[in-house]
Amino acid sequence: MSVGRLLRVIAMIAFVCPGNLQAQTGVPLQAGIQQEVLKTEAERDEAMQKADMAVLNRIYADNVIIVNTRGLYLTKAQRLADFQSGDLKFLSFDQGDYSFHIYGETVILNGRASSIIQFHGKVNRIPRKFTLTYMKLNGAWRLVAQNETLIDQP
Repeated sequence: MSVGRLLRVIAMIAFVCPGNLQAQTGVPLQAGIQQEVLKTEAERDEAMQKADMAVLNRIYADNVIIVNTRGLYLTKAQRLADFQSGDLKFLSFDQGDYSFHIYGETVILNGRASSIIQFHGKVNRIPRKFTLTYMKLNGAWRLVAQNETLIDQP
């Protein structure tokens, strides 16, 4: 194979599969992104427990999509109103088992929550799996989508 042809093949692979090349060469970059997102997530976790409206307002994107364990679609305004009114309270907080999928400035964060939550007077003790989508917008990580589902208990 000629050098020219080899270079064309390499260029084509790099164009068609840029994520594969980044995944191999961007490990330190991805670790830094994970730490940034975990820091933002820790801020959000603390703000949810304290109903800190300023922090929650900053972290939730204006057009965030939230689907809770009951399948209800909530807007940012509805979610913030639930915290502000006390309709959403954390009676205990336990969250972890994180896994990350990084796509440039978009991060899919999966995890597990065993927190005990009171939502509109009903207490939920059932563990949940969640998927959070963070995007870097105007230089800061913002939550743009959240979906939770209950974990079946034997």
